[in-house]
Amino acid sequence: MRGLGSARILVRTIATKKPQTPLAIAFDIDGVLKQGSVVLPEAVRTLKMLEGDNPWQTKVPYLFITNSGGKEESKRALDLSDDFKQKIVPEQVIQAHTVMQSLVSLYADKPVLMIGGPDLPPGGSRYGFNQVYTAFDLHAYAPASFPYADPNPEQQDAVRHADFSKIQFEAIFVFHDSREWGRDIQYCLDILRSDQGVFGTMITNEELRKRRKIPIYFSHGDLLWGNNFALPRLGQGAFRTALEAVYKRVTDGDEMNAITFGKPEQMTYEYANELLQMLLNRASNGNDVHVAPENIWMIGDNPASDIMGANNFGWSSALVRTGVYRDVEGPPAHKPTLIADNVEEAIMKIMRNTWS
Repeated sequence: MRGLGSARILVRTIATKKPQTPLAIAFDIDGVLKQGSVVLPEAVRTLKMLEGDNPWQTKVPYLFITNSGGKEESKRALDLSDDFKQKIVPEQVIQAHTVMQSLVSLYADKPVLMIGGPDLPPGGSRYGFNQVYTAFDLHAYAPASFPYADPNPEQQDAVRHADFSKIQFEAIFVFHDSREWGRDIQYCLDILRSDQGVFGTMITNEELRKRRKIPIYFSHGDLLWGNNFALPRLGQGAFRTALEAVYKRVTDGDEMNAITFGKPEQMTYEYANELLQMLLNRASNGNDVHVAPENIWMIGDNPASDIMGANNFGWSSALVRTGVYRDVEGPPAHKPTLIADNVEEAIMKIMRNTWS
């Protein structure tokens, strides 16, 4: 009996002792914490655990890396605070287009075309791009350029009127998923094949191969994403695939000058890694605390973005079954450190494996 009592004391001591190994968590949102607009109940409990409501009474720094977007980071932080019943600050939010702020030094004062919804692409002058135009602007300038729909009257107040015969676009930014593939593919082709970026002009395919190509930047490359529908939906990666196919066909085999951000690209994980380190030091009252790469966990539902990106960067990864990934499709193409039914189960496994 004496030995049993000692064992109970030991178990109680282990459960209440502050762990020494720092942890940090990066969450995908769609398919992990939410399904469309529906907040998963286990997501609220999970973030509560990370705020210290766990057997070790220890807070764990976390942030969100999503290939979604369409809002400013400050607005997204407020929305997530309401969703998860925890105070989320903008520094905890990395959206697909967040890292595209790194392009400001190249395009701050140069005309760029921004593509993507849900209404007007975010970022613009708020990121430091001062000459931003949208598909709505082009359509209002030349309605016949997309004859299958009339210019949207709801966008009239936001339209930036300009004489596009005198503007030379330097780049195209696909900041968020297109809501009108036909129109946006048309306008991307128009600019990519134009004479020095002037809308309404075109050079020959032979000349196109000789000149400097206008670059097009995609905020992410997800082919699929998960919401509250039973099956995954097409994402920005599918839009890019369609645009590339049409571009290659009309240019007799030429390749676009395309650059992709978001997951699984390394630049996004580098950005997240720095933010997590900052959050960890802030939680440690300014002490210089380092978290080992294997103790930074990416929790995601998409093997081709979440898991691939984390594995390539040297983080650990957890794949959940509440989004894109389905067991019926066979083993994931990119092997995670662990697979869990949902985010709550994943975090509990991580804490126990690391701290018990």
